[in-house]
Amino acid sequence: MAWPGERRGGARRQAGATLIELMIAMAIGLVMILALTRVYLASAESARDATAQASLMDKARLLQERFNTEFRRADFWGRVPADAERRGTLTLGGDCGGDFAFGRSAQAASDRPLGVWASTTPPSDCSLQHPLANQTFVVIRYAAEPCAAAGCGGPGLKSFDPFASFFSGTPPAEPARGDANDLWRYGGSLYYLSQNDGDTALRRLRLSGSRLSNQEVLEGVEALAYRWYVANVGGSGGSWQSSADLNAAMVSRIQAAQIEAVVSVATRATYQDSRQYTLSDGTQVAPARGRRYRELAFVVPLEMHRPGGGNG
Repeated sequence: MAWPGERRGGARRQAGATLIELMIAMAIGLVMILALTRVYLASAESARDATAQASLMDKARLLQERFNTEFRRADFWGRVPADAERRGTLTLGGDCGGDFAFGRSAQAASDRPLGVWASTTPPSDCSLQHPLANQTFVVIRYAAEPCAAAGCGGPGLKSFDPFASFFSGTPPAEPARGDANDLWRYGGSLYYLSQNDGDTALRRLRLSGSRLSNQEVLEGVEALAYRWYVANVGGSGGSWQSSADLNAAMVSRIQAAQIEAVVSVATRATYQDSRQYTLSDGTQVAPARGRRYRELAFVVPLEMHRPGGGNG
């Protein structure tokens, strides 16, 4: 008599996979896992590259918008032309020296403060945070906004043709034809590149109320170069001048600024840009591993210095 499950004539055989079959299955599984991992890593790298590229485009756009706004306002002093006489006195704590100064002394020339000024020599007497060596420093100044309703609350100017009077506190009686609608807050920024712990950024020393404050504008601006289109005396034609060749007598004849920049963003650690970036003033940027770079150049007209401008 045979018991249930017992094969007649011999022992029962076990059904299942052999060791060789298990090893083959494991090998196939590993190959599939490796293939999927490679696909995932490639997709992750592509996504990170796309994110970095989009961030780089945004950064370039923000830089261009910032300078477009600032340079178009340079030398706007209310209802007077850009070359109108400046009067009055104005002092600020921690102000810069020379043509970079925001304030105005009693001995200042009638065309100071300059609406725009650029120099490869660092400003003196003011506090900048970790300025990068071998760069151009640019200051832009203007009447920021009307302040009659709430009071200027700091440096201001009263303007009505033929001159503008700078003041701090009580507005002056002059210009006599000026009224409450001709009071403006005095504003502006000194732009420079800062490097701290290897990170480079565009910063500005901003005139804020009655003080100057340091602010970071945009991280990852690696280099900036400027050229200036200066009209000839008499207004017929002109030429492009470098910041190193610019002098104060040319400033009132600047009609446009050309800005070149190299910006960067962090990307995957294995990425290496092989290009060497060189700007028109000789500034070079050697790309670092793990960062993506972009070079851009654009021209901004100085509206107040263009023919017929400045008589708002």
